[in-house]
This record gives sequence, C-alpha cells and structure tokens, in this order.
Amino acid sequence: MACLSPVEMEEYLLEAPSSHNQQMAEHIDNCPRCRSLYLEELEQQARWSQQLFSEALSDSFTSKVMAALEKVDLDTMKESLPGTMTTIVGSDESVTIKEILPTDAGKSIFKLRGAYYWKLIIGAASLLILLSTVIMYSGPTLAETLRSLFTRDNVDIGLLRAQEFGLVEHPNIKVKDKGYTVKIDEAVADPTRVILALQLFGPDGKHEREMIAFALENSIKIRDDKGQIVGDMYDMGKTNDFYYLVANFREPLQTDRITIEGRITQLGNTSANVPSIEGKWNFDFSIDMKEAKKKTTVTPLKGSYSAPDGMTIRLKRLTRMVQGIRLEIDTELNEKALARSPGELWKQQGLKFHFEDMQGDEIHSVNARKGQHKESLMAESHIPGDKDGLMHWSYTFKYLPQETPYTFVLDGYFVSERDGVSVEFESTKLKDQPVPFRFDGDELMLQDFTVESPPNTNGKEAEGSLHLTGRLRNEDSYSQWILRVPSSNKDYMITRRGASTTEASDWKDGYIILGGANLGGAFDFRAKGLTTIPDRIQLIRKVVDRLYTNVDWSITMKEEVKTQ
Repeated sequence: MACLSPVEMEEYLLEAPSSHNQQMAEHIDNCPRCRSLYLEELEQQARWSQQLFSEALSDSFTSKVMAALEKVDLDTMKESLPGTMTTIVGSDESVTIKEILPTDAGKSIFKLRGAYYWKLIIGAASLLILLSTVIMYSGPTLAETLRSLFTRDNVDIGLLRAQEFGLVEHPNIKVKDKGYTVKIDEAVADPTRVILALQLFGPDGKHEREMIAFALENSIKIRDDKGQIVGDMYDMGKTNDFYYLVANFREPLQTDRITIEGRITQLGNTSANVPSIEGKWNFDFSIDMKEAKKKTTVTPLKGSYSAPDGMTIRLKRLTRMVQGIRLEIDTELNEKALARSPGELWKQQGLKFHFEDMQGDEIHSVNARKGQHKESLMAESHIPGDKDGLMHWSYTFKYLPQETPYTFVLDGYFVSERDGVSVEFESTKLKDQPVPFRFDGDELMLQDFTVESPPNTNGKEAEGSLHLTGRLRNEDSYSQWILRVPSSNKDYMITRRGASTTEASDWKDGYIILGGANLGGAFDFRAKGLTTIPDRIQLIRKVVDRLYTNVDWSITMKEEVKTQ
C-alpha cells in the first residue's frame, strides 16, 4: 500500500481498530518512513495526553463535550483565531460554549488540518481549563486509574502492534485486603512475552509504588494449558505509575492458553522503613493465545561463515511474533578451538553482531561497545548441542523490517579459554610504584593494596583489595582472576567492585574501561579471606574471555514468510 500522509497518520491513530487499519499497521511496521512518522505523531499525542489528562473524566462527560462540539460553527471559529479561541466550560450536568482569549500554548502546540482536528483542538483546550473545576467532583485517585502501558515513556513497537491487532486484555482484577487494593487493568501476551500493569492502592487511595517486592513471598507465574510453569514475571521498574511486570520467553510459547497466577502475601519496604503487612492479594486470570499464535510466522534462513580461529556460524530461522522477532543461530567450534577451551569452558561464549538497513543505518546491535548503539534485545538463550563445540543460540528483538531487506553483520565472538598470565608485585610499595599488567591487548595499572572492613566490603568480613584502573580489549563475562600469596602458596578468588563502561569508535574495536576519574575512582579486585597485607602478591588470570574480531561476514536477509 502507499505511504501515509501526516493527516492520514493522525486519522489512523484516532480510528477504532478495523481490518483496514490492521493492514496499515503492517505497512507502518515495515516502512521506515511511515514508522518514523507514526512514532512522531504518537509522541505528540502522548505529550498532549500527559498535559491534558492527568485526571480522568467520565464517559458521560466526554459524550456531552462532543455533542456540544457538533453544534459549533467551525468556519466562524477559524476566522476568530488567533484573536479569540472558543472553549468549553461545564459542570457535572451540562456543557456550554463561550469564547475566551487564547494562551500562547494554545496558539502553537497543534498543526491544524481540517474540521475534525479543529474539534479536537477545541476539546483539548477546554478540558485543560475544565480540570480545575471538574476534578473537584472526581475521586482523588482517578488520575491513577489512567496510568497505562501505552503512554509515551512505556510503549514500544511490540506493545503498539499488540494494541493494533486487538491483543490487549483487560482482566479487571481488583483484590482488597488490610486496606490495600491490587488492581490490574491491562495485560498483553503473545508467544514472545507477557506484560502486566499492576497497581497497589493504599488506604488513602493513592498508588504505592514501592510496597511490593517480587521475591519469595510474592510472585506472579505463568502456566501453560497443561498447568506447567513457563515463566516468572519481574518488575522492570521503568515507571512510577505502576508495577511494570514482564516475562520474556526464550522459546516461543506453543500453548493455546496461559494462566497468570499471582501470589502476593506480604507488603512492605525495609529500605524505606515501611513495616511488613501480611495479607492475601492473590489473583488468577487466563489469556487466550490462539489469535496471537495465528500471527506467528517462520522464515528459514540460509548462510554460514567459518572464522579464521575456528568458529563456524550458521543462520537458522527467523520467527516473527506480534511483540518480537526471534533469530536462531547455530555455532560450532573446531577441534583446535576446543583444545583452547577444555572441559566446560567452551560453553562460556558470546556473539557480537548488528543489523543495518539498506542505507547502512543501524537497526539493532548485540554486545556492542560502540557508542550510541541501539540494543533492543528482549531475550537471549544459548543451549549446548548434542556434541562438544555445538551451540544453539536464540535472540528475540523488538523489531526487524519485514517487507524490506536488511543486512546481518558479524562483528566478532568470544570464548572462555585457559590463560595463566600473571604479574607479581610488592604490596607495600604499590602505591608509590604502580605496576602494569599488559597482555593480549588488556592494559591495567595496579595502584594500591589495602585491607577493607565492612561496610566497605562485598560481605560481612574483611577482605583484601587490589586497587586498579585500565582497559580490557577481551571480554570479562566469565574470566577468572586470583590473588596468590607466594610465601604461603595460598590462592584467593577475586570478586569485582567498582564502575566500568565501554568505549569504541566502530563495531569491532573498543575497550571495557575499569575505574578512573570519570567513573568515581579506582576499580577493585577483592579477595575474601585475605585480611593482612603480605609482602608480595601475584595477580593471575586463569581464564580469559578471548575476543575474536578478525571476521569478515555480512549477509542480506529478506523474509519469505511461511505461516507456522
């Protein structure tokens, strides 16, 4: 279909769901131009919503407003701008029209495009004025009931697609005990993930955002149609308006129905000195998954590459669901590469890649160090295959183009390998005479050694602390470091403490930065049980996450969709 104009896009956003705008939704999802326009218009509407609708108005009031607007002479009103603006004032029983002088905000926020939009402007401006009087007759918590998954700060492309395809559930859960009420108005589910917006209202009617800890006492589990647990929900914490609860599935769900099972028995917040409250706020509701599964499609992928240092990468398939797109990849290490990673070490690995559109602009990236990269990975899994060296990978993204080609670009990979590099130093002289550690592109400067006591420790005991700064070219996901005291030949396992970041100018090169002035000071290698300062200490890296970027492979991907 043809691209939408700005006016058509606004009409699309305001229309009720239909088969016609489902076609539009699919076009928008796959057209970069329309998707950009869609997000721009959506953000504009979200700004208006936040400014004008912080409190809720009744459906009957809305009907009265729109009925009054139908009586407005729009041509006369157009001529009156910008000298005057028509607004609405009203009470709980009636709505009337009168004219007032415009404000600066009223002049510039909207671009006006026709009679329907004049009505929208008039209604929005009038509601802004009405809030000061109408809210007096509204309940004190009506503003809380409007909080939604679909506000500007919360929404993503997966949620928008679920909304457009009519997959938003309204379970109307309301459970009250001990003066507190748990409320769930929105839920979204497909084989990719489940999302809930949960609110807790206190005795004063206000939302309590920090009173539920989802741990042993409180949980929300997802069961399939056979009663098996297929997921646990966690709080993303991205909004103060509700508990933003999510469960991402590593594998697409095959069940026709799921049950959301909430068990909440304890409220409280020890960090905020809020005492615990025992009670029962349990709930259960089901979601039919058949419609979401119908919209799941599978595209087989072809393409493989053998890297110089022993890893072969094979693209396998792409599964497109309403809320996400799952990419499957197989990797295999040859015998020489396996020899560097004996035992279980070879299972500790990772891939680095990104997607580009046909103009060379980034779509998504995985494990990138490059600044300003876009990483919208929702879930990742890697499962060892039926022979050593074989790994099955899956990555679920929020978005990938469907109707236009795009490019998969391999940036590198890392594998845990035996190491053994070390450096020895005099502990008491380290502060005055820092010692470098430089191996395989990793560069650390050892600056001091102290013994730290609680609470400045990773536990309740004193521990030795090697203070350092520097940068790592290799990864540091599974690497193993120890401190050895030569005089006793005793080893101490290392834990990390401090801030780190990444920096890179392109996709392949870059470093992990450990500590420094911009990160609050030195980074520490902590050694539990080392409670004295020996004369000499040896720092040994037993396992390194060796990074390989000497790869050169990209492949254009174009989906030839098959329904699952």
